[in-house]
Amino acid sequence: MTQAAVAYLQSLFEEKVIVDDRTPVWRGQLPLVTGEFELYIPNAEGWRQLAIFVVLQSIIQVTFAAIIYIGIVQKRETTSSYLIGWGLIMPISLYVPFYLLDLLDIRNKVMTLSATTVMTVVFFRCVEAMYGTSPYNAVMESSLWNYCGYYSSVAPFLWDTKTKRRKQITIRNFVTSLVDILLHFLAVSVVVSLLQPYRFKPFDDPMHLTEFRISWDLLSKEHLLNSYCHAVLTYLTLKAGFEATGFAENIKGFATDTIFDHPLFKSRSPTEFWTQRWNLMIQRFLKSGVFLPVKKYFNGKIAMFLTFVVSGLYHEYVWLAIFYNQKYLYDENGGCTNRECYLNEFGRVTAFFIYVGIIMLLERPFGSLPPVQWLSKRLPTPIVSQFLILLHLPVAQWYIGDWVEGGYFDDFSIMTFLVRKV
Repeated sequence: MTQAAVAYLQSLFEEKVIVDDRTPVWRGQLPLVTGEFELYIPNAEGWRQLAIFVVLQSIIQVTFAAIIYIGIVQKRETTSSYLIGWGLIMPISLYVPFYLLDLLDIRNKVMTLSATTVMTVVFFRCVEAMYGTSPYNAVMESSLWNYCGYYSSVAPFLWDTKTKRRKQITIRNFVTSLVDILLHFLAVSVVVSLLQPYRFKPFDDPMHLTEFRISWDLLSKEHLLNSYCHAVLTYLTLKAGFEATGFAENIKGFATDTIFDHPLFKSRSPTEFWTQRWNLMIQRFLKSGVFLPVKKYFNGKIAMFLTFVVSGLYHEYVWLAIFYNQKYLYDENGGCTNRECYLNEFGRVTAFFIYVGIIMLLERPFGSLPPVQWLSKRLPTPIVSQFLILLHLPVAQWYIGDWVEGGYFDDFSIMTFLVRKV
């Protein structure tokens, strides 16, 4: 890449979008609430940069796809295909996000999260290519064009097995998708507006959000209430952001699958929550890139448990990218004393997913107990879902604590509607 090209790309990300310098578009009173409030609209520059960054990564992903198709898919199960995959493609994919963050000096944590798109697509789909576990395998591998299209986005495409092309979206589904995204974006804006004045911790929690220890404080009322707020906030944040990725493909005319299918209110078991309703986009990557390849050599229970371990390690990697302390943060002695520095503790997210894996392994023996069956048959699904969420709340901070303390939601709030009390 020439210096002129690098300079041009860097100019596109010159504004860092880490300081909320918006001016209010409205000021007044709200019904039933005392005091004056101000309304801020989303920072358009943040969304513009995010869109450009996604397109840039898409180009990189398609380039990798062509190499994988020629060097691995067409030579599957050969020594060279494994050498190219494990020895070249996958290590490079792990490095690319951090290279881009340094090159473009990207600092907003919503965009540092999106930097992991390249790794997610290339790493897991490279494993699929080596072991032949891609969904719609015959369709996507039928041509280089299809295969590159498969890598062009992290969104879960729908494929037509007859025409061997991506399915087209109907007008009805397009409108439904648009309305769904807008409603969830408004919902997350409301939740952010309510929680930000309390630094996203509205209750006096005896546990610090970055603590990694087992104690009775994990079961305190205040801790569980804070964790529930964080669960709702995380769901709405990921729902609005990830579904927007799918909607970008809908605009092009392509149909995509649902990414979050009402996990907080329609789940009746831990397995249903994690495998059929929560973040189905990442679930597909883990299924075809970890579970199915492992299952070729081990039984289903081992494959499932290892999938949750890999899921934890994958999320640790994502967290490293989100809170990547770039070179500009370090002083001449190598210390990171800048106020923007945040050092997340490795192992907490993996521990959370191991905990989830244990819950799922215990689901069948505990689910067969008479009291559990009696409650399951008589309680409405939304109530059962709340009990399932409650099982995760004590250790939810291992997953989301870094996002709160590290400032992710503060950066995200710049890109949402926001109501502040004057």
